[in-house]
Amino acid sequence: MIIQTLAVIITVLLIFTNGLTDAPNAIATIIGSKVMSFRKASIISAIFNFIGIAAMSFVNISVADCISTMVNVHGGLNGILVLITAMLSVIIFALVAMRFGIPTSETHGLVAGLTGSAIAVYGIGSVNGAQWLSVGIGLIWSIFGTFVVAFIVEKMLKRALRKVEDTVVSKFQIISMCAMSFMHGAQDGQKFIGILIIYTFIVKGLKVPEYIVPTDFAFVIMFVAFVMFVGVAIGGEKIAENVGNNVTQLSKKQALSSDIASSITLFLASLNGLPVSTSHVKTMAILGVGKSDKQTVGKKAVIGIIKAWILTFPVCLILSYILAKIFIRF
Repeated sequence: MIIQTLAVIITVLLIFTNGLTDAPNAIATIIGSKVMSFRKASIISAIFNFIGIAAMSFVNISVADCISTMVNVHGGLNGILVLITAMLSVIIFALVAMRFGIPTSETHGLVAGLTGSAIAVYGIGSVNGAQWLSVGIGLIWSIFGTFVVAFIVEKMLKRALRKVEDTVVSKFQIISMCAMSFMHGAQDGQKFIGILIIYTFIVKGLKVPEYIVPTDFAFVIMFVAFVMFVGVAIGGEKIAENVGNNVTQLSKKQALSSDIASSITLFLASLNGLPVSTSHVKTMAILGVGKSDKQTVGKKAVIGIIKAWILTFPVCLILSYILAKIFIRF
């Protein structure tokens, strides 16, 4: 009973950490373009994250399906151990990255953490290769797809908004920030719903089914939405400023383009059950918009972000593997 309670507590901490360290990407451009203060933006973003989790999960829960079947775990103590060590590795990595204002990918950290822990406890055969393929496709889409979409959106909006005043654009930015926040909740919230679905079946001693019926997990969905709301409302100001100001300087119209591009990318990924990183999407959208207008890109900030991306998979996988091996001895 104690170990089960610990698993739930750590899951809550991870959802909260995601809201604290990853969700600020949704408001980065509106902060960077000085349209809204961080505190006001974070509250509005929290509301739309909540709505995004609740609404998308009852319409299309395919991302949660992907995460919940990423590895094959069994009931009992070892199954709970896999979840705990996987999530601990992500929390540790995310908090260290937050200390340096680097946006992290809890998505890839979670995938790597689950994989490392499952290998440590059950062996390499416990890993579902088909779901890893979905993660790989999502990674390619989030980086290259977002860049191309942002490049095109900026070209189109630049013409459409050529004679529109910045005061009007600012109102559109608020709408696009809400859309981006909605899609962050829709995409990232389902990953934690997937974790709690695994937990539910482990406790019952049952195998996780290939497809999930959303109404069977209504409480889980709303619980994740609430915890995410709290995390986003508190937010990570340093991360929002880093992404919004240091990657490249965007005008209000460019910031609008990056939010629209990000929302499109996340929406398409969610509909197709591809777990993607909102950090990757937001950063690549900003770069795509900046490149479209031939703007100078802050190489130091970009290199720091790319390093975090590259480190996420191996660090979380190895860390979770080590933690699982240590915990299994006790």
